[in-house]
Amino acid sequence: MNHAGTASRAEAARSQGQEVVVVLGLGFVGTAVAANLARVFHQGDPRFFVIGLEQDLPAGRAKAERLHAGLSPTFASDPALQRVISSACRESRNLASSVDPRVLEFADVIVVCINLDLLRAPGQTEELSCTTDRYADAMRLLGKHMRPGTLVCVESTLPLGACDRVLYPALCESLAQRGVDVGRDPPSLAYCYERVMPGPEYLDSVNHYWRAYAGIDERSAQRAGEFLSKFVDVDRYPLWRHKTIRAAEMAKLLENSYRATNIAFIEEWARLAEQVGVDLFDVIRSIRLRKGTHDNLMLPGLGVGGYCLTKDALLAAWGAQSLLGAKALLPFSRQAVLTNETMPLRALELIRAHFRGALRGRSAALLGISYRVGVADTRSSATQTLASAMLAEGMSVRAFDPLIGEWEEMPGLELAAGPESAIAGADALVLCLPDPAHLEFLGTLLPRSMKPGSVVIDPWNLIADSLGPVLAQSRISLHVFGRGDIQDVASTPAKCQVQP
Repeated sequence: MNHAGTASRAEAARSQGQEVVVVLGLGFVGTAVAANLARVFHQGDPRFFVIGLEQDLPAGRAKAERLHAGLSPTFASDPALQRVISSACRESRNLASSVDPRVLEFADVIVVCINLDLLRAPGQTEELSCTTDRYADAMRLLGKHMRPGTLVCVESTLPLGACDRVLYPALCESLAQRGVDVGRDPPSLAYCYERVMPGPEYLDSVNHYWRAYAGIDERSAQRAGEFLSKFVDVDRYPLWRHKTIRAAEMAKLLENSYRATNIAFIEEWARLAEQVGVDLFDVIRSIRLRKGTHDNLMLPGLGVGGYCLTKDALLAAWGAQSLLGAKALLPFSRQAVLTNETMPLRALELIRAHFRGALRGRSAALLGISYRVGVADTRSSATQTLASAMLAEGMSVRAFDPLIGEWEEMPGLELAAGPESAIAGADALVLCLPDPAHLEFLGTLLPRSMKPGSVVIDPWNLIADSLGPVLAQSRISLHVFGRGDIQDVASTPAKCQVQP
């Protein structure tokens, strides 16, 4: 990570015809973007020399050092990620890292992948806080160091109006302070929102997927399209150019808000199905056969987690109101956020009913901590909501997730070393993630480790058909979200048998 060495490598790469790309931020998105750019070759040679830039703070230095050592700064269940990073760092030598912002002056393109947080008190969506100062400071940092004419592509999710009201003015201001005539030679700013999907297809979700973009002006849009076309498989996944940069911001927010609303919608039908004795999974799978209109209908589950679906509708509302002066009522989208926020508490409702309200002193086991199977990301996970509520009720909680060694959001909660130690002696078990790997041990572990009268909550219909009879035989109750057709055999009194 020596600055002089990075500078020398960048200049050598440019002399060989490579474009220099600085990726600002090495989180889940930035890591995938940097690795993907580094694996693009043209006529046998790397197309880009990529520098991952992080903050000169302990967490940022740790990520940069991992990348410098040829290791992924973030975990992903996609094995291609580590192979690509290792190869790019040690063989093709076109991937580097730094915490020195001076590397920005080498860039032909800067890709910005930093978070912008929205804050609110739980249970309401009217009082919102979103500080854009950090993003404005990042733009000023770029303007301070980058060469005039460098293309800046922002991939992060932004509030509506952020590009033209916050980012672009800050970028222009910083360049002007250096003496750049931004009126005659304005900077190029594009919004190319990410659709990165952590999981087995993590790396390919950058370039083997439909991408959309827009520019602050015509030149910015044209340059962004040319840049994306160099690493996205545009023959199979054509680019979509939005009419304006604000339209691109709205597209990203609407896309995630639609999915969050779809999830919230199914919650009320899951409750109805449980009340009237219907298997909602059977119903939905039948409806999904209507391709093109109904095949994306969601299934029940524990709830919504992660960084996007829990906030993006509110980012649209906040931006529209605070930056653009619009009303942005968005009643359906706001209600979806609130519905999804409380969805994990459905598991606690069922446990409370099972024990007739007597929860204090009971023990609970939670399998799965992250917000998605195969992803080591605990931000806004549904498990966190459930665990916090259980602790507030006086329950003791043990949790297990093979990808999580430290739960940053719940530092005082006991993490089990394995599923056996998590489940042993538990009064209640919740399958917080639909991990198929659970099926490898639950069939034998549950009857052996949970006592008669305990309860298992399966929000995903993962084990009902395969293990339901086993649990009933062991007098362990099973509740499945959206399955009103499952009789609670464990709580049904045994029938008297009269011998003839």
